[in-house]
Amino acid sequence: MTIKLQCKPLFFLLLWGLCLPLSHAQRSTEGVDTILVIKTDIGPTYYFQGRKINLPIMEWFMQDYPKARSEISTAVIADQLSVASYSVGSLFAVTSLLVYEPNKLLGKDLLTLGGITLGAGIIFQIVSGNFKRRAVHHYNKEVKMQRMKATGGVSFHVDFNGEQTKIVIGF
Repeated sequence: MTIKLQCKPLFFLLLWGLCLPLSHAQRSTEGVDTILVIKTDIGPTYYFQGRKINLPIMEWFMQDYPKARSEISTAVIADQLSVASYSVGSLFAVTSLLVYEPNKLLGKDLLTLGGITLGAGIIFQIVSGNFKRRAVHHYNKEVKMQRMKATGGVSFHVDFNGEQTKIVIGF
């Protein structure tokens, strides 16, 4: 429900003066429980209340939110598969270098297999990052929805238009 009012500038200034402390209070508490994403050269870094967090901590925070929990669980599995693929791929690559002199055909096959599993590790890492990003999006969205339900969902919007001033109040 939205109410549109057109009023004189003096009334607007009075209303603005009364609503100013309320708007500052809402802004200061808006992002308290949300996860902040800062993009760096290496990839996104996730922060909660000013502290850097990793995947297991994100999973713990998202236990109470079903959409975020399913996304972060998939991210954890993809991350574990990535680590396993890196380990197995490195093992095949090193073994191929050791076996190459006595048996060149086997060494070539092991090196190919090592490259494929290392590539799979990279793909699993990308998949894990995508699921992690979506989980953070769902978590932040659900936390903000809970906050709006708790505060009653009142919002103010002010529009200056020439001589008239519009105040839109949403409930």
